[in-house]
Amino acid sequence: MTHKLLAYATYRPHYTLPRSVVNAALTGVARGSGERTVAGYDEDAVSMAVAATRRLGAGVRSADQLYFGTATSPLLDKSCSLIVHAASSMHDRAFTLDVTGLRAGFGVLKSASTTGGVAAMADMRTGRPGSAVELEGGDGAAAFLFGEGADAVAEVLGSASVPMEVMDAWRVPGTSHALVGEDRFVDHALGRAVREVVSEVAKATGQTDPPTTSVVSTLNRRLAGALAASIRPDGFTDVQAVHRETTGYCGAADIGLLLADALDAAVAGDTVLAVSAGGGADALLLRALKDGPLAGVGGAGRRRPPGEAIGYYQYLTWRGEIGREPARRPARPSVAPPPSFRDSDWKFGLVGSECLECGKVYLPPQRVCRCGAVDEVRPFPVADLTGTVVAHTTDGVSDSPNPPSLAALVDFGTTGRLLLEVADARPSEITDGTEVEMTFRRTYAVDGVPNYFWKARPKNRSSK
Repeated sequence: MTHKLLAYATYRPHYTLPRSVVNAALTGVARGSGERTVAGYDEDAVSMAVAATRRLGAGVRSADQLYFGTATSPLLDKSCSLIVHAASSMHDRAFTLDVTGLRAGFGVLKSASTTGGVAAMADMRTGRPGSAVELEGGDGAAAFLFGEGADAVAEVLGSASVPMEVMDAWRVPGTSHALVGEDRFVDHALGRAVREVVSEVAKATGQTDPPTTSVVSTLNRRLAGALAASIRPDGFTDVQAVHRETTGYCGAADIGLLLADALDAAVAGDTVLAVSAGGGADALLLRALKDGPLAGVGGAGRRRPPGEAIGYYQYLTWRGEIGREPARRPARPSVAPPPSFRDSDWKFGLVGSECLECGKVYLPPQRVCRCGAVDEVRPFPVADLTGTVVAHTTDGVSDSPNPPSLAALVDFGTTGRLLLEVADARPSEITDGTEVEMTFRRTYAVDGVPNYFWKARPKNRSSK
């Protein structure tokens, strides 16, 4: 049984790295077009997946399954889907599962479309300096909510898979740089797999006409474009071209970002074929039930507003390729399991408390109110609220990889205020009165173990 697609959302980081900047730093010649998205120093696959999942809307809270796919999980043994679950305010009886590898994105899509629930996928692509993986890579996340309902966005017509044991891309545990096979061999193997899976999905669905739109996710940009064009030469391949020019290949999340872009551009009745080519090929065929928000808009019109461009050495620093002189500050404490467990709703869900007697809001939550009431409280979620900066400061000698660090006292229009770090902003962009929204981020890592909490960022950063 397959379920309908009820909602979908994407997340692309605020920062970008122009490809010409990379080439200028390495060769002295500023050549190359476009840019790739870059996760901030305080972002990873988990935080980006949370950002995409929360954008799905209120339906997430009642979903019974959450599948999280990534090839760059920040933690092993521990399930990262549990963090995404807690930070997305899903109900406490939902089933969660982690799926790893570049095929994980399609894997969670297929699972959620079959059982219902949420498919969340996110990835960060890092390659050796100057490599095609670095230049053509990208960072981002996508999330999809499947279930039953009359207000569906699209319906799943069918899927097919052609698994193939082929050394096309691989990465040894403990390393951040991927290795790839020889182009001609990989093109031949994956080209055959894609042709077979397209034939199989047509048989499975009975759809003999070519899809209205076809998108192919694979590491090699030229191969991806050629395969998409071979499926439907007159299809809207500019969806794929715009994605690779302005975002890049986003690993496990790439198939989700491409599918979301194709649905954005679709009109009701269009069929969209999303193909993941890697380790063979997998395909999912959907029919749009509604016009997308960008239906009828050409490729140029679908280009997103450019993010904040960073320099190449800043990128390498954020990725850990260049070590900075540390700040002269006391060592950070490691993540403490007991308080993290006790305060899970606050730490991951940003849920405060409101006194039932006098209406006082406490951030973080408190059992005892100043009015004298004890345990007379109800949850007060803050993560979806817009706040206003009432005071702010900068710290130029902090241990932030992106100094100066920013902090702001945020008022949420209630009796509750909260002191937060500010992300994705320069000091000149934060003033008293600036509207901010909440974003789930890494705060710091001790011995490689990340800690998470919420930060504020300018409200207009949420458009991607």
